[in-house]
Amino acid sequence: MTITTPYRRKLVLFVAAALIAAGAVAWLAARPATDSNTAPAMETRVVQAGSVEVTMTPLTLDRSGAVFEIKLDTHSVELDQDLAASARLRIGDQQVESAVWEGPGSGGHHREGQLRFSAEVPAGAAVELRLTGFASDVAGTWTAP
Repeated sequence: MTITTPYRRKLVLFVAAALIAAGAVAWLAARPATDSNTAPAMETRVVQAGSVEVTMTPLTLDRSGAVFEIKLDTHSVELDQDLAASARLRIGDQQVESAVWEGPGSGGHHREGQLRFSAEVPAGAAVELRLTGFASDVAGTWTAP
């Protein structure tokens, strides 16, 4: 069977289009999935309070409340702060003081845990976490997603 010139051109164009389409499908399949509703990660704040380095990372800032991962590191003083009692959360103009600490008790040179607040955090609200009881107060600010 012999393919005439006009049909040969159509066949070449068809094969080229099929290869391009297959390449496009492979490229789309290889891309990581993105969700436009996924909130960007909330940034960690690191504050030096005398000889203590305090790291604060918001894990949740939404209607269910506010949760922060807290890390304390030092090599020269005992970390004996009552973190739940020393924590103050400001959501817009509202002051919230009822925190719950989930982590090891006082003492040592390294502590890590979570501070939880049950107060609702509206989307877009200005949020400030302040911890007292260090050489100087420690504060971090964020905008709720």
